[in-house]
Amino acid sequence: MSPTIFVVAATGTLGKALALDLRKIGWNVHATVRNPTSPAAKELANAGVKLFPGDWDNEKALRDGMIGCDGLFLNLMPSFTDWKADVRQGKTIIDIARASGIKQLVHSTGIIDMVDDFEPGSLVAVLLNNKKLVEDAARAADFDAYTILRPAAFMANWLGAKLVMCPGLVENGIFETAYKPDTVLPLVDEHDVAAFSIAAFKDPTRFDGQEIAVASEARTVEEILQLLSQASGRQLKAQYLPDEEISEKAKENIFLPGQLASRKMFRFFDIDDMAKWGIPLHTFPEFLERERASVEQTYNQRQ
Repeated sequence: MSPTIFVVAATGTLGKALALDLRKIGWNVHATVRNPTSPAAKELANAGVKLFPGDWDNEKALRDGMIGCDGLFLNLMPSFTDWKADVRQGKTIIDIARASGIKQLVHSTGIIDMVDDFEPGSLVAVLLNNKKLVEDAARAADFDAYTILRPAAFMANWLGAKLVMCPGLVENGIFETAYKPDTVLPLVDEHDVAAFSIAAFKDPTRFDGQEIAVASEARTVEEILQLLSQASGRQLKAQYLPDEEISEKAKENIFLPGQLASRKMFRFFDIDDMAKWGIPLHTFPEFLERERASVEQTYNQRQ
């Protein structure tokens, strides 16, 4: 019989990629969804994912969904109205998974060592500390096999609703940012993280105890904007803020402190080290070609 994986956040960028890729290889997937009639939920259902209506605070939905599951993919999204939600929900999901007899956990989380780059008590510092608390709970649960994946910046962040993090880029083609032109950003295709997750579920012995910072490739901010310009047919540029202006501008743009800290994000990744796992990775141009329809919709282009 094919294994069954419970996927947390299955309607999100990474969760949906994993759920659909698992179905493509014939594995069973269970997930909870808040809105079974949403386009993402319908896409999952049409692919054969078994959906259980309920959120991550709905313990009955979680228990029902985890019955008969072999593995858990844990991938939590923070709440910007309840800063403690992801810790509470993460611990609940982990406890229910262990009680349900799930043996293996693949946990997609953040680069928690970056917390020292942020002001204590700031939003990002709190969110990273929350991720550490969930990691600690997962380790203490003593799964038979446990793997941590730390994805780089998602390529998908440059498309669709996620561009709220880049105000002005769609509206006027100018991205006001705390990055520098030569800031190197490690990028990852969500399907590459899904591929690592599937590899871990297939070979728990090899991946047990591994902590892998997953990046598909690295690009400077200028290279990213040039590739987006080519793909969208629009001239997209960055307005690089002087350091002395960033604190004042951050009062209106909450993403600037994260960009400032991300100037040094590349130090946590070893792109060359990815090859040893034998998992094919995608470049940013390949991602943009695959997502051509979303590129056109995002930047209002029509061929």
